Amino acid sequence: MTSHLRFTLRRLLLCAGPALALLPAAGCDQMKAEAPTPIPKRYEDLGEKPNVPDFMVGTIWERVEMGNTNGYPVSGYGLVVNLDHSGNNDQLPTAVKAYMVAQMVKRGFGSPLLPGYRNMSPEAVLADDRVSVVQVDALLPPGVRRGQQFDVRVSVLPRAQTTSLAHGELYLTDLAINGADPHNPIGKINVMGEAEGFVFVNPAYALDVASVPVGPARAALRTGIIMNGAIALADRPIFLRLREPQASISRAIEQRIISRFKGEQNVAVANDEGIVSLYVPESYQKNWQHFIGVALHTYMNESPEFETMRARQLTEEAVQPDADLGDISYCWEAIGTPALPFVSKLLTDPSPKVAFAAARAAAFIGDPTEAAQAALMQMARTPDHPFQLNAVQVLGELPSSPAVNRMLRELLDSDQTLVRIEAYNVLAQNHDETIFSKVVTEDPNNQKFILDVVPSQGPPLMYATRSGDPRIAIIGDPPHLMQPITFTALDNRLSISSALPSGPVTIFYRDPFLDKPVKMLANPDAAEIIRRLGGDVAEGETPLDLTYCQVVAILQALSDRQLLCTQHGGVLNLAPFVLQQPPRLEQTITSATPVEGTRSQKVDQPPDEATQPSGRPQ
Repeated sequence: MTSHLRFTLRRLLLCAGPALALLPAAGCDQMKAEAPTPIPKRYEDLGEKPNVPDFMVGTIWERVEMGNTNGYPVSGYGLVVNLDHSGNNDQLPTAVKAYMVAQMVKRGFGSPLLPGYRNMSPEAVLADDRVSVVQVDALLPPGVRRGQQFDVRVSVLPRAQTTSLAHGELYLTDLAINGADPHNPIGKINVMGEAEGFVFVNPAYALDVASVPVGPARAALRTGIIMNGAIALADRPIFLRLREPQASISRAIEQRIISRFKGEQNVAVANDEGIVSLYVPESYQKNWQHFIGVALHTYMNESPEFETMRARQLTEEAVQPDADLGDISYCWEAIGTPALPFVSKLLTDPSPKVAFAAARAAAFIGDPTEAAQAALMQMARTPDHPFQLNAVQVLGELPSSPAVNRMLRELLDSDQTLVRIEAYNVLAQNHDETIFSKVVTEDPNNQKFILDVVPSQGPPLMYATRSGDPRIAIIGDPPHLMQPITFTALDNRLSISSALPSGPVTIFYRDPFLDKPVKMLANPDAAEIIRRLGGDVAEGETPLDLTYCQVVAILQALSDRQLLCTQHGGVLNLAPFVLQQPPRLEQTITSATPVEGTRSQKVDQPPDEATQPSGRPQ
């Protein structure tokens, strides 16, 4: 600072002195009285979690509450086409009709690029009785990742006169938060997914083509499922809400979870002092409850000495009366390899519950001796074992390996139908080499499904899915048609017949969408009949235009009429048909290893700021 500048400042201060002295004293008092406005806290301090068991002290569960663990509703209005003249859009709300016209213009209706509707205006399409506007509803599963698929439900609008959605196909539809608002469908925001595909109605009524179905048939035919028809457009994290918000604790939880799930990318992100977002790794196969169970039961202290001490304590706690074995099993799994020496001691415990909890944890940790897998296999083989199906499900969650698949193949011979089906589901998921799989129909205008022929020494069994991927399985000796046969369906449009007790059968189909009837010969075994009905044809033949739902319905009808059987040693055995139970729309994912008393399965109401689906920047 130059001497001139110092002189100037000194003069200014001296001149200001008398003026400052003249300021009223009240002004100073007023300035002292005004305290700064405190910044409001974003999260309420909930304090310490009450009633924490000794063995759960120090876990992440002790410090947090879960959020975003319920299915999140998204919806939209869409267009189902290819109906059997059962559509009617006369009673559409005005706003919905305007929205659908705008969407059809956007999708190209009336354009030469859209076969079948190239010369039809949107208004003409809505007047066509092969078309129906529907409401599309779905629940974003907890922890769903971008690009993953899930089921959606379609239903006829309440006042619409559409009688049946059978044979229908949904065109691409946006799924948004409150997207199916009849008063303002065009104002939807936050598009979270897209849906399209073939409608699966109740097979019990899928073959009913009566003009006006009544009673239960009417309600069933106006609602359907599109199997794996939706795709998520953003990640949906699971939130951990800190009971005592603090930025350092939030970051510590983030780092501890990242450390526990080594090798998984972006598994945890500390949003702020109150929220940590968890993202379900692909390796957990959409099973968010298993993932969150391990995460919450992870101890913050990861020193080897602490983990050994805790593993020993958990082993002692597990054999106590009324032990919380669900939590104990997850704690063992969260500790990992250091817990194996202690868990292995309980694999042969006389209590089935204790033995299962130990075998489950050891298997997921990765028991190199395979003693845990053998214990689970023994439980799965044992009739009436309380954890028989659970044991199969645990084996199915393990990484696919020849040893695990070999164990599961044995269960295909079980006398328990549910055990056989569960074993098949896992083997199909693992792409087991002994299963012959065939994708039926490459026709883009017809629905593809997978036909699995599964070797088994057990009695013949046919099984079809109605959720997830469409699959039909023939387990055991392939059934064949009882001959001579005369079978009709779809109001006599379809017939399967033969006049002789052996040899090929004739499939005849009169389709209103085809220029001329379809006639073909087929071998009488069930696998070929399924392929033919699904659209597989020989060169020069015209394929049938049946959906997966109609093929399943025909298969069920043949079984109900006792027209499918196997013959062994001169004895005929009827081939039963089992259809997967319909999942509730809100039942997105169930735990694969339920054990009583698992605290991670108790979902608390999330805070308001944690209820919205959240897409992490890609």
